[in-house]
Amino acid sequence: MENFSIGVDIATSLAILGAFVSWTLDNHRQRRMAREVGINDQARAIAVTKIQETTIQLSKDFNSMITIAGKIERRLNRLWKQDGVDAVQRHIENNDSYLQDVSSDLQDFKGEVSRYYESCHVHKYLLFPVLGSLPEGDEMVASVKRDFDDIARCHDEINSGYAHLMRELETAVALAAELQATDEDDAQHPEIKKKLVNAVSSIAYDPDYKDFTHYFIPDGQEEAFYREYDNREIQDRELSGQVIGNLYGSLLKHPARPQAMCLLLARQSIQRTRTECKEVLCSLSAVASVLLARNEGTTLSAEIQKLKSDDYFALDREIR
Repeated sequence: MENFSIGVDIATSLAILGAFVSWTLDNHRQRRMAREVGINDQARAIAVTKIQETTIQLSKDFNSMITIAGKIERRLNRLWKQDGVDAVQRHIENNDSYLQDVSSDLQDFKGEVSRYYESCHVHKYLLFPVLGSLPEGDEMVASVKRDFDDIARCHDEINSGYAHLMRELETAVALAAELQATDEDDAQHPEIKKKLVNAVSSIAYDPDYKDFTHYFIPDGQEEAFYREYDNREIQDRELSGQVIGNLYGSLLKHPARPQAMCLLLARQSIQRTRTECKEVLCSLSAVASVLLARNEGTTLSAEIQKLKSDDYFALDREIR
């Protein structure tokens, strides 16, 4: 009986010890989980703060951009609705200061896009590490980074695109006017003509102006021209001559026509750029929304689509 009693005492002691160890481990696990939850909540709070700071700054830059864009777009939109490119051409012909004014506005818009672009890249060094510390952070970083990359493409398009083309066309138009004012027997005539042909060729074979050059390619010859266009080698000299000749002739007969076409393409580029910039703000707002909801019953992609919809920020319908 004594041995049995000792056995029972040992079993009881082991049970108590086991229960104590189990309680200790469970308590430690709960404390660790509570600590992790606290750290996670703290990280989320920091992430939301950083997102809000970024969104506020980008919103200010976006509003400045929209103000400049509106100065360019409003008049072009009104003219386009009246009679398309013909109305824009007539407006250029009848208003001597318009091209100078709109070229200045394009430069200002380019500056605002650069400011927005730089803000994106400044804030990413604060934003990405904080988001990356969260369990769902990789998806959030990837989403925001894709939007930042889209801004980079728009930034490059604006910087190397239609603002530069406007200046090149201005030079070409001036040469065309000088050529027409110079008698063919004048010794300067061949030199001026050569300069104009070189200016036209430079525009026609610049990859940044591909959408503009498209309008001067003979119908059905687009694919053939783009092959040598991309290779930067003139193999079909007859086709190249036709493209260059079409632009050359337009500059001589109706110089405001190619300038009007350039402005309408610039308007499309401006619209794409401001839409991409607004999309960044929608994505950042969606990230903040998901973090505040603690990812309960929603996904980032679904939240982004919701905020882009007409019920919220109306990405495709409203400018701001």
